Amino acid sequence: MVDSHGNESENRYQQLIKTSPAPINLFDESGEILWSNDALVELLGFESRTELRGRSILEFIAPEFHETAKAELQRVVEEKTSTGPTAMELHRPDGETRSILVSTAPGEYAGQDIGQAVIIDVTERQRVQAELEREREFIEDALDTIQDVFYVVAPDGTLTRWNDELRKRSGYSDDELDGKDIEAFFVAEDTARISESIATALAEGSDVVEATVSTKHGNEVPYEFRKRRLTDGDDVVGVVGIGRDMSDRTIRDQHIRTVDHLLKHNLRNQVNVIQAASSLLESSTTDADRVQFQRIESATERLLSIFQDHHHIVRLLTAEPSPERIDIASLLDKLGPRLQEDHPDATISVTSPESAVVTAVPLLDRAIADLVEQAIQHTETAAPTVDIVVRADESTVSIDVRDDGAAIPEIEYESLAEGDRLSPTFHPTELALWFVYLVVRTSGGSLSVDRTAAEGNVVTLELRRAGKT
Repeated sequence: MVDSHGNESENRYQQLIKTSPAPINLFDESGEILWSNDALVELLGFESRTELRGRSILEFIAPEFHETAKAELQRVVEEKTSTGPTAMELHRPDGETRSILVSTAPGEYAGQDIGQAVIIDVTERQRVQAELEREREFIEDALDTIQDVFYVVAPDGTLTRWNDELRKRSGYSDDELDGKDIEAFFVAEDTARISESIATALAEGSDVVEATVSTKHGNEVPYEFRKRRLTDGDDVVGVVGIGRDMSDRTIRDQHIRTVDHLLKHNLRNQVNVIQAASSLLESSTTDADRVQFQRIESATERLLSIFQDHHHIVRLLTAEPSPERIDIASLLDKLGPRLQEDHPDATISVTSPESAVVTAVPLLDRAIADLVEQAIQHTETAAPTVDIVVRADESTVSIDVRDDGAAIPEIEYESLAEGDRLSPTFHPTELALWFVYLVVRTSGGSLSVDRTAAEGNVVTLELRRAGKT
C-alpha cells in the first residue's frame, strides 16, 4: 500500500506483524526478509528480528523445497498471485527441522512490491498424526492376527469394519463386505435372532448369540457372537464384537452328551442290576460272607456317586449357563433344612448375613450341597458336624464349608490347579470337588482348601459380590 503517509503505513505493518501470534514474514522478489515478527524469530530459533533482516528465507527452507519456494516467490511478487497453503520443511540453525504450511499473498511495503507469508507450524500435529497412524496400524495388525472374526456393525445393521479373518472365513472380498447387511451372512432361520441380538446390544450394552453362518460358497458353520455397544461420546455408533467358530466345540459337546447318555442308560442300569443281585445273594449267605457283599454295595454306590457328579459336570460344560444374581442367604435358607433332612445323623449349621448377593451360575446350590454331602460321607464320626459360614465384604462373598472329618487328600485339590500334570498316577479319585471347582470358576470366583485346623477341613468358595440394580 502506497500513500503520502509511507511511514504511517510502515508502522501499521510493523505493528500488525509484531503482535500476530502466527509467524509472519515480509520478503522481496529474491526472498530477502524485509520484516518479520517475534513469532517467526522464535520458530527459526533466533534471538531478535534484526538477526533475520536482510537474510534470504531460502536459507531456512529445506533444499528439496527450494524450487517450490522460488516458483511461489515469482507468482506472489511478480504476478501478484496468492499461493498456498503449501507444505514445506524448515531447517533451523540449531539443526531442528520443523514442518510448516505457508500461505503467501502480494502486497506493498515502503513503496515496493513485496510478498507476505503467514506460516503455520504443524510439526506437533504431524507428530501426533503419525503416532495415531502407527497406533491404528498396530491395532489393525493385532486384529488381523487373532483367529476369531472381528466386526463392527452400524445401527442400521450394515458391516463397517472387519479383520482379515472375517474376509477369509466368509469368502467375500473387502469390496463385497463393505456395507453388507449383517443378516446376509446367516442361514434364513437365524436372521431374526441376529437382528434381535444387535438390537439388544444397542439397547442394553451387550449380548451373546449362537447362529449358523452361511459363507459365500454355501458352507454352513456354527458360530458364537459376542458383541458390545460402541459409542462416540454420547452417540451410539454401532456394535463391536468377536465371532468364534463353534465347529470343534459342537463336535466335542455332542461327544460328551453321547457318552453321558451311554453311561446313564448302561453303566447306571448295570450297577443297579449288580446291587439288586448282590442284595438277593446277601440274604442267603453267612455273616462272614456278608462283608463281601457290603463291599460290593459300597463300591456300586461310589460308582453311582461319581456318575452323578459327572452328569452335573456335563450339564455345566455343555449348557454353559450364564452367571446370574444369587442371594446366598436365601439359597441357604432353603438348602440347609433340606440337607439336614437328608442326613438326620449329622449336625448342619448355617451362619450368614441377612443378604449376600453374588454373581454365579445356577448350579451353585448343587456345588454347596456336594461339599456338605462329601464331608458327611468321608467322616468316621457317627454324628458328623458341618458348618456353612458366609462372610461378605464390599467386593466379595466367601462361603466356608467346615467339617470335622478326615483330611481331604492333597491329590484331590492339587490336581485342580495343576491340570497340565494330570496323568495315570496324578489325578483326583472323585469328581465332586472338581465339579465344585468348575462351578466356582465359571462363576468368576476361586476355590481353596485349608487343612491347617487341628481337625477337619475348610473349603472356601470366594465369589464376586453382585452390584446393585
